[in-house]
Amino acid sequence: MKTIMIIDDEPLIRRGLESMISWETLDCRLIGQAVNGEEGLEKIKEWKPDIVFTDIKMPKMDGITMMKEAMKISAPPVFVVLSGYNEFELVRSAMRLGAIDYLTKLDLEEGELIRVVQEAIHRASERSRSHTAQTASSDFKKNFLRELLQMRGDQEFYQKMRKRSFSLEEGYSYRLLCMKLSELPDEKWKRGTLSWDFLANICKEQIPKGMEVHEYHIEEETIVLYMESSRRTERDTLLAQCEAMEMDIKKYLNQDIRMGISAPHHNIYHIPEAFEEAMQSIAFYTGGVGRSIHFYTDLLNVHFLEKQLEGLKTEPDFQEAVENVLILLQKFVMENGKQSEVVSLCFRLMMQIYEWDSNSREFFIRWFDREYMTIQDFENIANTEGFGRWMLRLGQGIGNFGQQYMGEIYRYKVKKAKQYIYESRFQKISLNEVAEELEITPSYLSRIFKKVMQQSFSDYIAEVKIEEAKKLLLQDNNRIYEVSTMLGYDDPYYFSKVFKRVTQMTPSEYIARQ
Repeated sequence: MKTIMIIDDEPLIRRGLESMISWETLDCRLIGQAVNGEEGLEKIKEWKPDIVFTDIKMPKMDGITMMKEAMKISAPPVFVVLSGYNEFELVRSAMRLGAIDYLTKLDLEEGELIRVVQEAIHRASERSRSHTAQTASSDFKKNFLRELLQMRGDQEFYQKMRKRSFSLEEGYSYRLLCMKLSELPDEKWKRGTLSWDFLANICKEQIPKGMEVHEYHIEEETIVLYMESSRRTERDTLLAQCEAMEMDIKKYLNQDIRMGISAPHHNIYHIPEAFEEAMQSIAFYTGGVGRSIHFYTDLLNVHFLEKQLEGLKTEPDFQEAVENVLILLQKFVMENGKQSEVVSLCFRLMMQIYEWDSNSREFFIRWFDREYMTIQDFENIANTEGFGRWMLRLGQGIGNFGQQYMGEIYRYKVKKAKQYIYESRFQKISLNEVAEELEITPSYLSRIFKKVMQQSFSDYIAEVKIEEAKKLLLQDNNRIYEVSTMLGYDDPYYFSKVFKRVTQMTPSEYIARQ
């Protein structure tokens, strides 16, 4: 029987973990708890637990420091990290120390906890110390990458993360390979996990040894392979491997697939961008209509970019659309696009920007200290580096123009969003729902909300709901779980977490103080 210890400064977390599952049925027992890293380290030395669940942020000694000290012990325990949202930098540090997995505290589920406990028991029983460090790091990394993939739809998170640096070792790069079934399989095939696992294993068999591979079942009909290597994989080699995958999937599963392959990346935080590249490659049939395997680098051609420029006029969020096209154009330049094609595309982009708003032409003439009205106006830009600097300057100008001239429009839309949130405070509220009500895109709403309010959309909703919760908790002897339900929270535990995050006290503490 394995011994387990919990270290967290929040009583609700400790009690929640303790009562969520039957530990004895998993052949383990809880031997104690600690409320901070300092106390936890002393008890680890004294009790010598096999497995430790630990928070990262704690008073007196944080979880990272505690883990570093615990690793100096002759037989350190297996660590599982308890993390909150927006703690990826700390999670990264824990990964380097060899933590085998992590659990997001606000999303704790019985099945996930059982899985992690079983994995931790297996590691504590079977591993050798040297083997453990390597394997644990790999598993932790796989889950870390999954978290980034799951957050790819959160534009605010994505924009923040893509600017950070979490680079691979020198010389290493990764690609994402997305596979989409041409037709959804029947219900019998979908209900079992064997077919999905079999599909992933068929593909992994074609990938050479020495390449790190992780697979993810992201959507109902989509499999994603993360492929990392220390050496560059030539296009023809990768194409041959994908063709072999395609043949085996057709042979063994009788399924037709389409594949999209991202450009090489070096920064882990660019996972959402790599995913979009791979999926765009599938959507635009970059290898030709008759092909099923498509490379994102093929997408970076003048004809595709011309179509993107033509579509700008119909975009509801012109600023975001221009910024996205600018990213594609920058990649096209870096892929050594012909200078004549680059000049033509830049000229067409400027024409679109001049028509953006009644103030945009005058603003950008001042911004560049010149007017771009003909192809010849770009002759002063002589090379790739020059176009790179020009596009960087343009991107900065787009952001400044939005701040100076679009503010009134932003404030009006945000005012309408706030009104809708307040009127819907007793219901569940989503970004998509409010964006649909305002007839704008979710990413546009998220961006302008943060710009006007200086806080995220979700944080504002939490503040509105918790302000209402304060009143309800003091009325008619309402219980905490009743107030939670009134405000659209399914889980009273999660409601309590949000309440504490907003007010710095639990609902019970708030009631007592009043």
